[in-house]
Amino acid sequence: MSSEQDIVALIREKDTFAKKLGIEILEAAEGHSHVTMELGEDTANALGNAHGGVIFSLADLAFASACNSEGIMSVGVEVSMQYMAPCPSSGRLDARAENISNTKRLGFFRIEVFTPDETIIAVCQAIAYRML
Repeated sequence: MSSEQDIVALIREKDTFAKKLGIEILEAAEGHSHVTMELGEDTANALGNAHGGVIFSLADLAFASACNSEGIMSVGVEVSMQYMAPCPSSGRLDARAENISNTKRLGFFRIEVFTPDETIIAVCQAIAYRML
């Protein structure tokens, strides 16, 4: 891929799992991103909260969009997530990712998942391997 926009366009077009979940990339540029999704009955766990896998998937697409928005095809090699609060499985859920540091081959990112009122649901630290 030749540019960061080409890589983000590839993610938008080819990430069928994110499409199935209804995750939308609102912004992806220069090492940061913002993604969103609508929650509902089909994203709930047994307690009626957003399923942990749904929250992780939203954070993962924010991470992928952010690390690939720098114009170098990158893949995740490690993600650590801390769930901070329950989130009812209704309304919208957003995630923002930001590049916080780089080496030649690795990018380090922080991702926050939050509700429309800015309640933080989960925080992630992630490492991307840059396929130079």
